[in-house]
Amino acid sequence: MQIPLLLAAFVLGAGLIATPAPGLGQEQKLVEQNPAAGMKLSAENYKVIIGNPPSSGSAEEANDLAILRWNQRTRYPQGVVHSWRFLYRNLSSFDAAVGADLAKAAPGLFKGLPAFLKEIDNIKDQLKDAVARPRPYVSFKEFQPCLPLESTWSYPSGHATWYAATSLLLTDLLPARAERLEQVGLQGGYARNYCGVHYPSDVLASQRLAIAISKDVIASAQWKSFKEQLKPELQKLMVAPPAGLPLLTD
Repeated sequence: MQIPLLLAAFVLGAGLIATPAPGLGQEQKLVEQNPAAGMKLSAENYKVIIGNPPSSGSAEEANDLAILRWNQRTRYPQGVVHSWRFLYRNLSSFDAAVGADLAKAAPGLFKGLPAFLKEIDNIKDQLKDAVARPRPYVSFKEFQPCLPLESTWSYPSGHATWYAATSLLLTDLLPARAERLEQVGLQGGYARNYCGVHYPSDVLASQRLAIAISKDVIASAQWKSFKEQLKPELQKLMVAPPAGLPLLTD
């Protein structure tokens, strides 16, 4: 099964309800509080983009199960440790890709970006509840996940959506780091398949959602204002460490 690259193309999203940009005098306050305030995204407009999960007994479901079985048979300790690195949805997961300690070098970005990701997460939750697909280890007892079990629904994946959307929003801020950010964004989703807590189709749906919804966020007045404010921080982030940018693991 070939997994498409996350940044291959931005699909056209239609979920953004435009709102006026904040006044210039309010910008710093919004970064400190909620730079995404006033932005409205509608889950209804992303239903077609994520589509439906494979039906029971279908060839698509058989592909999902074959990949999960292969992952479970071929797991190795280093791969499991690598997957645990993506357990938490933390911007620091992208430090190596950027080449900086984001929390220290870009406090405005570090504090403000989660506000936009929270809006995306709300949409994902609504879609997930509407689809209500059980996790693979709930429907198929043969699977033994190597990450903590979760009680939420499976489609789309919350972790995969968060990592994919974060990589896309950071890429808009730091386009010179696009390929490195994409690697982290993809790995945050693939770890969910590797450890058996999500089907591959869950992650692919999350990537489609992230591409569409990130495009809508980037087009918003709130994001444009936020990005403008971050210019001094973004310039500092482009200064690589003296020894160069670190290698990223697969």
